[in-house]
Amino acid sequence: MNTSNPRRTNTRDQVLRAYAQEQIARTSLSQDDFAQALSRTLHQKCHATADAERVPDFESDLLRNDTGEFIKAAGRWLKRVQRLLSGEQEMPCWMEEAWVAALEPEWRDRCVNELASRYGLTGARSQDGDFCPATSFGRLVKHIGGAVEACSAILADGQVDVNDAAELPGAIHELRSMIARAHELESRMVREAESAGTVLTTH
Repeated sequence: MNTSNPRRTNTRDQVLRAYAQEQIARTSLSQDDFAQALSRTLHQKCHATADAERVPDFESDLLRNDTGEFIKAAGRWLKRVQRLLSGEQEMPCWMEEAWVAALEPEWRDRCVNELASRYGLTGARSQDGDFCPATSFGRLVKHIGGAVEACSAILADGQVDVNDAAELPGAIHELRSMIARAHELESRMVREAESAGTVLTTH
């Protein structure tokens, strides 16, 4: 499935599955790698719920100290994730946030942007934890370049029309990603400025 195209008719969990499936298909990461990342993220974000829903914690002493149990738990968990990936099992709402967070950055950003666009919002990654201003700025510059290149091709004739249909999804992705990265940096700068007591003015 081409995840750069709009999927407004798809359900939310279909969008989540599509990005995970594409990541697995296009990278060296396997279903097992994603399953491990999902388990880790679930226990980081909602440990009590993850425990109640019998999501194995592979970083727990119980599993780390028992190779046999670790392998069994990994096998059972992989089968659950495979059923979620295939759509055989419906994705529970308590898992959705961690599912997105478990994706690699490129797929996570695109997934957040698409889900946000459904509600007229700008996608934004977490402002805390693993946020790195320099990395975020680097991504902003990357998407600015991508937006300039994509828009230049579309606007070569000075118009945006049906003849640009093939190029529009890629250009929209670059523009949304650029806006998201700019918003991310602006939010952090505003927060730090307000913390320092700086009076901000709008122009």
